[in-house]
Amino acid sequence: MLATHREAEERYTVIRQAVIYELNRELQSGWQPGLRATLIDSHTLTESELWKGLPRRKVDWDWKRGYQSFKFRYPKRFELALWDNHQLASLSLGRPTYNGGSLRLDFLEASPEKRKGLKVFEPTFLAMVSYATALGANELRIMNPINAEVRSYYEKFGFTYVAESDYLNIRL
Repeated sequence: MLATHREAEERYTVIRQAVIYELNRELQSGWQPGLRATLIDSHTLTESELWKGLPRRKVDWDWKRGYQSFKFRYPKRFELALWDNHQLASLSLGRPTYNGGSLRLDFLEASPEKRKGLKVFEPTFLAMVSYATALGANELRIMNPINAEVRSYYEKFGFTYVAESDYLNIRL
């Protein structure tokens, strides 16, 4: 790893940690009891392996291999793991666009066995807004929504679908 890449990784990890800290303060205020946020680490990736082959899983993405590749390519990445007590509830990854004006959410997956009624997009959205603001981005994008039902769900939060590019966006 080049020194400049390592320095970028370290610099943006500090920002990601600050976002996680603030999100946890918000979560601890009673908004979603039992929910806490972390960055993605080896323990998280090991826990994600338990999702493989579960019947309610919609996409069988390999988080362990995919995260390592994403991490190497994008030191400015957005990443978030949400835990419901000691159970992994969701994982998400994104990155700033090349011009830096937008923050993309490329992957968001909730555990197929998460507690009924547990909301994982709301804290992810809050973390994205915080990270985008820290980077100076003025737009959020959700890339390639899996189906019309999911797209409609995001639209309830104010996102607008851009059909020709298959993403949703919202201005900050």
